[in-house]
Amino acid sequence: MTTLSLPYSNFFDQIESLDSALDLAQSAFGSSQGLSLSLPSLLMWHDEFTYAWAVKNQAQFLWAFYDKYVYAPVPPHPLTPETLFWAFDYMARVNGPGPGISRIEGLTELDLKTLPSHPYLLRRTSTEYLYDRSQVSSLHGDGFRSQRALVNRWLREKEILFRPYRVPDLKACGELYELWKSQRLPVLQGQIGESMIRSSQKAHLRALLLGETWGLSTWVVFRGERLVAYTAAAPLQRDTLGVFLEVADLTLKGLSAYVFSTLCRQWEGYAYVNTGDAEGLPHLAESKEHWHPLKKLALYALEPL
Repeated sequence: MTTLSLPYSNFFDQIESLDSALDLAQSAFGSSQGLSLSLPSLLMWHDEFTYAWAVKNQAQFLWAFYDKYVYAPVPPHPLTPETLFWAFDYMARVNGPGPGISRIEGLTELDLKTLPSHPYLLRRTSTEYLYDRSQVSSLHGDGFRSQRALVNRWLREKEILFRPYRVPDLKACGELYELWKSQRLPVLQGQIGESMIRSSQKAHLRALLLGETWGLSTWVVFRGERLVAYTAAAPLQRDTLGVFLEVADLTLKGLSAYVFSTLCRQWEGYAYVNTGDAEGLPHLAESKEHWHPLKKLALYALEPL
């Protein structure tokens, strides 16, 4: 492992790049029902952030460094008043005092119940959508009538092929992202979704290149000779599957429904599937509601007062 040259690194007993300490970080941070709290979700964004794993008095921390600042994308392990104090103490040294930059993200309502009293400002940051995986894969019932019709149409399509991703598919996946981006951006000018789609392109490329080493399973969909969709998933917990990527040609009606349902059929044994939050995209929030979420996972951040 390579020791990072980071500000105030002597604050910790040990600090390493997340890439080099992935096995060690997995033991403390590798099992959460939250998609955005998972290690692949962080590693995808390595072009935007420098991620580090750190230890102090046997407590573990994950850090995201950008420009001259740092924040905690997930809570420390274990989550106690003492580890929260250390986390904010370190961030104050790097970021300076006061609110606005220093924060600990990724706290669930369960986390808050185990830590009922804290001298910090609590802010809700996002909502992730969890579904009954078996319902999405089978599409039984009146609530899934429209999805069932769309998926059945593609199941009858003789030229459709859903198979695992291969390295030679990378170029076609990149071309599909460009097409998908051109289809999405015209209705998102000036909105938060525009910047999200633009910045996600490098994250998708990194996931396609390195995702297998993080535990991601990526699938592609061909219609004839043309790659028309790709998706990637990995277990979050023993009962929860996470869907990290999904890109599909929007001109092909029902293709996205086919991809989601077919992906869920590949992962029998998991009770739930988490597709993350809506990323500031109104159409995505509407689509997620259309699939009848079983529950929604609220995520929070703590900030200095």
